Amino acid sequence: MSVFIVLLSSYTMFKYNAFTIETTNLSSIDPFMWILAFLFIVATITIPFIHHRMTIVIVVGVLGFLLALLFVVFRAPDLALTQLLVETVTVVLFMLAFYHLPELRKEKFTPRFNIVNLIIALGVGGLVTAIAFSSFALGTEANLPSISEYFIENSKELAGGYNMVNVILVDFRGLDTLLEVLVLGIAALGVIALVKLRLTGREDV
Repeated sequence: MSVFIVLLSSYTMFKYNAFTIETTNLSSIDPFMWILAFLFIVATITIPFIHHRMTIVIVVGVLGFLLALLFVVFRAPDLALTQLLVETVTVVLFMLAFYHLPELRKEKFTPRFNIVNLIIALGVGGLVTAIAFSSFALGTEANLPSISEYFIENSKELAGGYNMVNVILVDFRGLDTLLEVLVLGIAALGVIALVKLRLTGREDV
């Protein structure tokens, strides 16, 4: 499936000459963003070399918390809150489940199998990166108006609100906000289940 997506997307982008990189309007990158990116890379590269379930769960949890921090940096507190709650509950549940499982057995794969997997992973990652850069470049070249201008002009007229952020959350992207609330509710139920968990020979929730 991954190979098919990479080949189809790459062919489509080459056919329509969509691979474009534009560097003239890039914003400056703060030092802490480089640190955050470095931590992302280190945690991601570390995972394939870990052979203990609990350690893997912790490292994956670190990635989730770093992503929440990235949401905070880009001023998306609602996404950061959802990510923090879901990541916390997920890590705790995985640790409770994996604690009683045996240690991971080190599986041996042929070098050819590992190389094929590496090529596929690099292809998917490179494609996603190329699409991100190309989307930014094509929008810059076409001089497309910023979507924020639409919200500024229509928040009062279409939604009857002066607080643009609230209007976006409640009206323009209300379904997305509703689903975020649903995720938070599921996370809250998970927290309640963990609080009521009793390990006395059997598990009573």
